[in-house]
Amino acid sequence: MFKELVSYTTKYRLSFRMILTNICIAVLPILLLGTVGYFSYINILKKNALDNINIFVTQTNNRFDEYFYRMDQLSKSIFFNRNVQSIMLENKSWQESDILLKNLNSYLSLEPALKSIGMISSEDFRLVSTGELLMHPMVAYLKEMENKNRLSNKLQISPPFSKDQGILAFRKVKSVLPNRYLQEIYIGVLLLDTEWIQQILRSADLADKAELYIMNESGDLIGSSTNNPDFEQIYAQTRTNQDHKVIDFQMNGINYLYQSLPIKSLGWKFVALINEDKLVGKASIIQYIVISAIAIMVLIVIWVAISFNIRLTHPITKMADIFDSAASGDLDARLRFGYKNEITIIQDHYNNMMNEIKKLTDNLLQSQQQLYETEMEKRMFQLNGLQSQINSHFLYNVLHSIRGMALSNAKREVAVAIDNLVSYFRYITRTDEFVLLHKELEHLERYIDIQKIRFGERLQFKVIIDQGLGARSIVKLILQPLVENALFHGLEGKTGRWIIHIHATIKEENQLLIKVMDNGVGMSEERLMRMRQEFESMNKNSSETAGLGQGIGLVNIHKRIQIYYGKPYGLSIKSWKNRGTVVTVSVPLKAKG
Repeated sequence: MFKELVSYTTKYRLSFRMILTNICIAVLPILLLGTVGYFSYINILKKNALDNINIFVTQTNNRFDEYFYRMDQLSKSIFFNRNVQSIMLENKSWQESDILLKNLNSYLSLEPALKSIGMISSEDFRLVSTGELLMHPMVAYLKEMENKNRLSNKLQISPPFSKDQGILAFRKVKSVLPNRYLQEIYIGVLLLDTEWIQQILRSADLADKAELYIMNESGDLIGSSTNNPDFEQIYAQTRTNQDHKVIDFQMNGINYLYQSLPIKSLGWKFVALINEDKLVGKASIIQYIVISAIAIMVLIVIWVAISFNIRLTHPITKMADIFDSAASGDLDARLRFGYKNEITIIQDHYNNMMNEIKKLTDNLLQSQQQLYETEMEKRMFQLNGLQSQINSHFLYNVLHSIRGMALSNAKREVAVAIDNLVSYFRYITRTDEFVLLHKELEHLERYIDIQKIRFGERLQFKVIIDQGLGARSIVKLILQPLVENALFHGLEGKTGRWIIHIHATIKEENQLLIKVMDNGVGMSEERLMRMRQEFESMNKNSSETAGLGQGIGLVNIHKRIQIYYGKPYGLSIKSWKNRGTVVTVSVPLKAKG
C-alpha cells in the first residue's frame, strides 16, 4: 500500500499536489486552532491544580507554625514550672509521685493531641512519665540524639515511630531554681498524636486527583493523604529535584506532576503528586470533539478534492500513462476517452502519430538487426583469426628454440623449457578474455626464462609497474607478442647486452599505458612510416606489408586491441636506427575483472 502511494505521488505529481493543497488550506487552520485550544485548556487545568497546591501548602505552613508554637509554649509552661522542677530535683530516685502526676496530668487535658508527658534524667537517662507509655524505641532514639550531641534547648520534632505511636517533641531543660540556675537537669518529652497531621492533609479539597506527603529533613515520612504510599520512589525524587520545580513523574504505571515545597519553620518538606490522567479527565470530551470535527472536515475536503481532481486531471494522467508506455516500447498503446473536452481533443492526433512511428520503428529495427548480425559475424571472424595467428607465430619461435637446445643435447634446459611451455599453454587455454596485469607479466617472465636458456645472461628483462596497476585488467596475450618481436626482430643479431624493459603507468587518470622498450637495431624512417600508415589504414592485405617482418604481428595486435576497446586505443611506435624501439600499448584503465 505504501509503495503504491509513493508510486502514485511520483507519477501524478499535479494530482497529488492539488489534493494536498486543498487539504492543507481547509484542515490545517482547524487542526492548529483545535490543538492550541486543547493544550491551552490542559495548561490552565495544571496551573489551577498547582496554584491550589501552593495555597494549601501556605495554609498548612501557617497551621504547622501555629501548632508547634503552641506546643513550644506548652512545653515551656510544663518543664520550666518551678513546682515541677522542685519536685524533680527533690526526687533523687526519679520515682513517680502523686504530686508530680497530679501536676503533669493537669497539662494533658489542655491539648487533645498530647498523649504523654515525660522527663528523662540527663545523668543516667532514667524516665518519669504520665499518660501513655513512652516506648523503648522512643527512649533509645533520644539517647542516640544525646550521644550524637544533637539535642538542643529548642523544641525538636522526631519522625513517627509507627503508625499509631505518634511523634516526640523534646528539648533540653535548664533549671530556673536559684540553687542550680541554668544547669541542665533533664530532657523534657511530649508524645504527640500524628492524627492531626493526617487531618491537615485530608483537608485539601483535591479529592483523588492528588496525593500529599510530608517528610522531615532526614527523609522520614511524617504523614500522607494515602494509606499505601510507595515512599521510596518519592524520596528518590526529592533527592534529585529542586524545591518548587514541577516535573513529570511516573509511579506504578500512573503519570503524575511532581512538586516539592519546604515547610520552613520545621525544616520539613511538603510533596504533592497530581494525577495527570484524572486532572485532564474533564478535557476528554473536548479532545473527542476536536478529533471528530477534524476527521469530518478531512473526509469532506478529500472527497471534494478527489472529485475535482478526477474531472480536471484525468485526461492528463491518462496521457502520462500512454506516453510512459510508449517510451517503454509499447507502440500499440492508444488514447481512449469516454468524454470530450478541451484536453481530450489530443486523442486523434496522438493515435495517428503513434501509427506512423510504429511503421518507421519496425523498419528501423529490422535494418539494425541485420546490420548487427553482420557486424558480429565479422568481428568474431577477425578476433578468432588474429588470436590464432598470434598463437601460431609464438609457438613456432618456442619450438625452434627447443629444437636448438635438443640438438645441443641440453636435456635439463629442454625439460625446463617444456615445463615453461606447458605453463604457457595452460595460461593461454584459459577461457578468460581479460586477465590482471600482474598475471600477464608473470607469463612474460616464464617466456623470458625459455629464451634465456638459448641466449644466456646477455638477455636482460626488467619490469617497472606503478603502484596499484597490478590489479587492473587487460586483454590476454597482447604483451607477449611484443616482447617476442623485440627479441627476434630487434635484438637477435645485435652484439653486446640485449635489454627489454617494460614500464606500466597511468595517463590522465583513465588510460593505461604499457611501454615495451628494447635496445635493438631499430627501424629505418621509411619502414617506421609505412607501419604507421598501416595502423591508420587497418588494411591487413595491403601489398605494402610485404617485407615488414615484425610489422605484420604488430598490426595484428593493434587490430585486436581495437576490436576489444575501440579505435581510440591500440599501439604507437617510436624507433631509432641502431638505438632501439619503443612500442606503447594504450588501453582504458579498468578495474579488476
